[in-house]
Amino acid sequence: AALGLSLSAGCAVPQPRGQGLCQYVQEPATKSWYYLYLPVDYIRNAGQHPDPKVKRWPLVMTFHGMKPYDTAPAQEREWEQQADIYGYIVCAPELSSCDSFMEYPLTKEHSYVLRDKQNVIAIMQHVFASARADPERVLATSWSCGGYLAHYFPNRFPEKFSCIATRLSNFSSKLMIDETTPRYRDKTWVAIFAGDGDLPACKYESEEGVAWYTARKFRTVRGKMIDNMGHRRIPQVAAAFFAEQLGIEPLRPLEAAQTVAQVQMTDYYPPQELVARMSPRVPIGELGPAI
Repeated sequence: AALGLSLSAGCAVPQPRGQGLCQYVQEPATKSWYYLYLPVDYIRNAGQHPDPKVKRWPLVMTFHGMKPYDTAPAQEREWEQQADIYGYIVCAPELSSCDSFMEYPLTKEHSYVLRDKQNVIAIMQHVFASARADPERVLATSWSCGGYLAHYFPNRFPEKFSCIATRLSNFSSKLMIDETTPRYRDKTWVAIFAGDGDLPACKYESEEGVAWYTARKFRTVRGKMIDNMGHRRIPQVAAAFFAEQLGIEPLRPLEAAQTVAQVQMTDYYPPQELVARMSPRVPIGELGPAI
C-alpha cells in the first residue's frame, strides 16, 4: 500500500521541499512502514533517468535519530532538495530502535534492533521491486542516534551498501563485528561528519567511528570536522560524498555547490591512541572466513 503525501505538509526541517513525490508505504511481508521520495526528474520522466546510460537511480537509506526529536518523515523531508539536485531515490524507514526507550549508548542487538534488521532489509527489497532504485549503488546515512544503525547495517550486510556517510551521528564499536570487515573494507566508501559544537556523545562517538574504520584499513575513510556546527541537519555533505563515490555529476550543479558551500569543514584524523583502542582484537589478516 502506498499513500501519496501532500507536498505542502510541513515538518520542522530547515531544508526547502523538493518538487518530486513523497509516499508513505507499507512493506507487505513485515507490515513495516517507510517514507519514499522519488525525485522530480524521476516523476517528470516516468522513472527514466535524464542520462540514457543510467538505467536505475542511486538509493539513499537514511536512518532517523531518536524519536520524538527526529522521525522518518523528517529524514525524508530534509533529503528532498538533495534528491532533486543529484537524482537520488530516498527511503526513510520507521525504526523501532531509535526511540527514547532504547539503550543509550546502544551496545547490543536488542529485540528492537533485530526487528529493524528484519524490517529494513525487507523494505529495501520492496523499494528495488517497486521503484527503479539501483541495488548496486546504496548509501547508508543518518542523523544523531540513527548513526548506530547506519554503521550497523553495512556491517551486517556488506554487499547491500556501497557507501556510508553519517552526519553528526552516534557510533558504537560494541555493536560492530569484525568478521564481515574483509567483505567491504576495499569497496565501501566511508565518511563521518562531526560538528565541533555538537552534542558531546555524538562528537566523540563520531571520532571513535573514524578511528574504528581507520584501524581496519578501509580503503576510503574520510573524517570531517565542521566549523561552528551544533546538532544540525546537513544532508548536503553526505549527498556530495555519495556522488563522489558514484563518480557522477549533480543534475543541478549550481544548487549543489550552493548547499555544500554553506558548510565549512576541515579534515579530522584520529589520534593514534584512539586508533589503537578501536583496533580489532585479532589482526585483520588473521581473521577467519567472513560470515
